[in-house]
Amino acid sequence: MSPSYPLPAIPTILVVIVLVLFTGLIIFGMPVETAALTLGAGGMLGIELVRRLIQSLPHRRSL
Repeated sequence: MSPSYPLPAIPTILVVIVLVLFTGLIIFGMPVETAALTLGAGGMLGIELVRRLIQSLPHRRSL
């Protein structure tokens, strides 16, 4: 028997959110290409926002 490893919670939640948003955009009439580009651009902007936020926070120094 191989040990079972649980899936990481955060990446799984993010995948579900992206799929729900993608499906919702398509259901409400947005073309597939536009929905994919919109979510891709939003994801890249979100990553950059988090990266800059982390850089702006003060770093703790270890003694």
